[in-house]
Amino acid sequence: MLRITTFLLAFFAGISTVARAQDTPTAVAADVHSFTLASALTYEPLEVPGFDPGLQLAVVHGNPMGESGDYTVRLILPAGYRFPPHYHPMPENLTVLRGMFLIAMGTDQNPDAIEEYGPGAFLYFPPEQPHYGGAEGETEVQLHGEAPFKILLANTGT
Repeated sequence: MLRITTFLLAFFAGISTVARAQDTPTAVAADVHSFTLASALTYEPLEVPGFDPGLQLAVVHGNPMGESGDYTVRLILPAGYRFPPHYHPMPENLTVLRGMFLIAMGTDQNPDAIEEYGPGAFLYFPPEQPHYGGAEGETEVQLHGEAPFKILLANTGT
């Protein structure tokens, strides 16, 4: 029993050391483990033409603006935030971490079409499929996909 306890303590101490060593997310090779603590994430304003200010973005893994490669980012949407119809040229995977994420597909901005997704919900968006929505209460989501991460307004393509 002592050997198992000693092994587990050493194992978790090692993970803790690796996690603390990575103070900021960085691009790493796909065949290398990486650990990122939520407390190590740095959120910065995400400014998107045609979107209201208030979005905050943190890179968890990879380089979302790179030419290729996988990425993971987190977004915080302030309470009551709404975003216009837009699309992404690459598929996007979204998991709601906290709050209530609001989403509808298309470009009509019909309030009756919006659906609510709470913590734990997973959404998949195929490439070039317009969607719009927002947040009820401060909401945090995690996105992952293949770079480059781009947001294009549905009505203008910019």
